[in-house]
Parts: sequence; C-alpha cells; structure tokens
Amino acid sequence: MDPISTVRSICTLATSLLVWLGQLGEKEEALTGLSATVSRVCAVLIRFQGIAQPTLDPTLVHALYCLGDVLRRTEEHLRIWKGRRGRRASLNRVDEQQLSQQLIIILFAMATISYFEKNAPGQVLEKNQFEFCPVQNRDVFEFWKDYVGAKTAWARSDRFAEALKKKFGDTLSEDACQLLTFRVDELCVGGVSLSGLERFVGSGSVSSAVEHFMELELAPLKLEPSKHDSLPLIVWVDDNPTNNVREIAYAEKLGINVISCVSTVDAKAWIMKNEDFLRAHDAAHSIRFISDNTRLESDLSPYYNITAGENITRFLRGRSLHAPCSFTAEAVSSTRIM
Repeated sequence: MDPISTVRSICTLATSLLVWLGQLGEKEEALTGLSATVSRVCAVLIRFQGIAQPTLDPTLVHALYCLGDVLRRTEEHLRIWKGRRGRRASLNRVDEQQLSQQLIIILFAMATISYFEKNAPGQVLEKNQFEFCPVQNRDVFEFWKDYVGAKTAWARSDRFAEALKKKFGDTLSEDACQLLTFRVDELCVGGVSLSGLERFVGSGSVSSAVEHFMELELAPLKLEPSKHDSLPLIVWVDDNPTNNVREIAYAEKLGINVISCVSTVDAKAWIMKNEDFLRAHDAAHSIRFISDNTRLESDLSPYYNITAGENITRFLRGRSLHAPCSFTAEAVSSTRIM
C-alpha cells in the first residue's frame, strides 16, 4: 500500500473510532481521555488528506504504520470489552497512553524532518545516532536493532520472518517463522511493530519467548479421546446464527456441543477466556471451529470483513492451537480444513 493510502486508511479508522466514542454517551474518565487523544490524532492526520501525492520520509511512514497498529489494537479492545466496564477502563487507559506516545513520535518526526530538510539537506545519520530505546525491554530492542534495523519501528511480515531466520538460523523452520509472525501480527495488519514484539515477549528475552512458543507448537498431538462434559465441541462463528439452526440441532442430536459466536471479536474473546481448556483438549476429534469465510462485523462500527475466516485461523495458529477450521461460503464446490 502506498503511503498516502496508508495515511487515509489510518485516518478513516481514527475517525470511525472518534465517532463511536462520541456516540457512546458514557462519562468514564478513561473513555473521555481516549476520545480526546483520538481527536488529536485525527487533527494531525487530516492535514495529509488534501495533498494529492505527498512524498513522505520513510521514518514518518514507519511511525504512521505503528500508529495504525495501536489504533487497530484500541479498536479490538473496544470490541472485545464492550459492556465490561472495569476491565475496559483499564485497557482504555493503556490505549490512550500508547496513542499519545505514538502521536508524540509522529509530531517529533515531522518536526525533525522539516528542520533537517531546511538546515541540513541530504545529511545521512550514522547508525549509532539512533541509539535510543523506545521500549522497556532492552533485549527486544537489541534484537530489533541488530536484525530488523535501528532506523524503523515497523517491519513487514516477510522482513520480520527474515529477521527471525537470521537470529535463530536452522533452529526455526520457515513454517515456524510464519507461525511466529501470525502470533505477533495477530490483528492481521501486514507487519510487526517494535511495541508489538515487546507485547509478545513480555519482560523476558526474545530467545526464551520463542523457545516457549515452539514448546507449545511442538507438543505432541493428543490422540486419545478426551473425557469432558463439554466435548466433543464445535465453535461456530457466524454473524447470522439463524442460518445454522438445522445443522446445530443435528450436531446436538449426535451429542456434539455447539457454541455460537456472532463476530470475529466475540470468538477471539471466547478463545482467550478458554485458552487453557482448548490447549488441554487440542485435538481434531475433540474441538473444531467453523467460520464464515467473510462476514458483517457489527459489534462496534459495522464493516464487511473479507478475511474473517483467515483472521480466526491466524489467531488460533498464532497461539499454537491446532483445532481444525472449516469455512462456510456461498457457491463453493469444495472446502479445505486448515
């Protein structure tokens, strides 16, 4: 995606969040602060809208990608925790802080780029002049600086996978690198931010986080049927569950339990809440997922999600859950289990 299209899509996302927050009508302090911060983001981004084809400095483009990542995560939190007041308030305070930090970085980038263009055109900064650490985990920063690059806080998915291969060599297969990318880029934004990597790693080292992830991924599959009152189980994600009444009734008649989720976010929330249960019974004969290939997501500001099935699959595989996913769609002659 070209820079101006990126800016416009981020601006559209920020505007939709601002409108939704304005319509919410609640007086929570965290939401008020979040709304004000999103408003400031819109005020900055709107300046790019009237420019036909601006030439944006790569540093600024990467900062905008990071802002888009934070905005999408904020949107995800609002969708997941809609109606859960206490937990939502704490998440929104974190979202507000991260948005404010990213906005400061963008404004600083704009100011310094403008300054150097006027006073020192053509000057190239040396690598050691980028020795700042925008994250708390120093090991995450050192990995990023050495294998991704110190001049950017954003990397495309393929570039991040290459960085993993450089760091871990033959100990990580191509498939493992892809799964790790799925895990870090769980919102399917097409890339990985430095702050997103820190969220995945936590307070430990990059190596220990990757090692723990691979332990889960390489754990032997359960071959014996699990004995649990809730099993076998189908988790069915469909924005219109009434379409599946006959199939669900037939499954229940066979002794199969069915849980219905009406949106991608609803399904993600259920997966996170029941992750230990899913991991304990992670086998094709115990748990399966069915999802629309595409669907209308209407739990916040309605939009048509053309990658709904992929979103669910990436979310599961990024957490090393192997339950099969089947997709429903109109006018398909065959399906494939993922």
